[in-house]
Amino acid sequence: MKKILFSVICLMLTMTVQAQTNFRELTFDQAAAAAKSEGKLVFVDVMTSWCGPCKMMARDVFPQKKVGDFMNEKFVCLKIDAEKGEGIEIAKTYKVNAYPTFLLLNPDKSEVARMVGGKQPDGFIAEIERLLDPNSTPEKMKERYEGGERTADLIKKYAGFMTEDAYNSRSGRDEKLAEARKIVTDYFAGLSDADRLKAENMFVYREYTQSTEDEAAKFMMANMKKFPAEVKEEINKLVGNLFQRDVYSVLSGSMPATKESMDTFKKNLKQLGLNKNGIYDSSVKLMEAYDGDGDQYLQLCRSLFTKISETGQAGLLEGLSTKFGNSDEATKKKASRFIREQLLDMDTNMLYTALMNIMALESKGH
Repeated sequence: MKKILFSVICLMLTMTVQAQTNFRELTFDQAAAAAKSEGKLVFVDVMTSWCGPCKMMARDVFPQKKVGDFMNEKFVCLKIDAEKGEGIEIAKTYKVNAYPTFLLLNPDKSEVARMVGGKQPDGFIAEIERLLDPNSTPEKMKERYEGGERTADLIKKYAGFMTEDAYNSRSGRDEKLAEARKIVTDYFAGLSDADRLKAENMFVYREYTQSTEDEAAKFMMANMKKFPAEVKEEINKLVGNLFQRDVYSVLSGSMPATKESMDTFKKNLKQLGLNKNGIYDSSVKLMEAYDGDGDQYLQLCRSLFTKISETGQAGLLEGLSTKFGNSDEATKKKASRFIREQLLDMDTNMLYTALMNIMALESKGH
């Protein structure tokens, strides 16, 4: 029995290693030599122990199987702390001044490309693919796009690059993001219904569909059963996320809840079968009450807060400082007190949101 148990544990450990990015315990010189012998590049995750996005990548991105399979095939991967050991010299040599910085290097240690900042799995893979493709330099992609090419691969990479560039820019961010989004919406508008259902165009729904009012969202909701079997589960999840995002937007005060919009919201919930067991009932009550009487809204918050999703809870907490920010001190204190009552049951992320809104409500200068 002990031998069987040991074998099972070993198998599980092997599967775990295969399913995640393999950061090897090598020196920089050893990694370069390994890359040369294996016909790969060197990938260096230059991080620090205090960097939040570094921890997010280590926790949420690098362990994912699709990321691991992609990275292990192409790279000898190293994780280097920029403040310890040879990491200090590496960070200095490659002029790393932000974390995480991901270096893509030839076996001779010359730089091929770099990325800066945390990313989601699909965006991370897509960005590396773009950086390694000579036909996907910014200049080449612009030339291809302006020449009339409208392939899914080009649109995904070109819009992804422009989005990344926008977030790394110190000015003109909104304009650049709008331009990237227009590239995608124009592309989607030119697709036939059959092409909109193809797996190659999932990037439109994953990365550029933000509201149930978007044209891509409307198509997705109207055709959920027509998507290929391999993406149906993801489509269902994406549609659910869009409705949760609408809940967040209304409860945070960033989107109005008109009678017309709420009627549409409830109608879509029913038609799509998303409100099984009434899981959205509490959210709908709060959404419809947001612009109403403040005291009644707070009472409703107290009775329904634990019955809505974490996304809805985050929106509700943010919305309290928006809804009551210009109220008298007594009213703001009531809103702040409600948030304080919830603190003991919150995780770290929700706690941060709560504390920020308590500070906004209790600030004397607010």
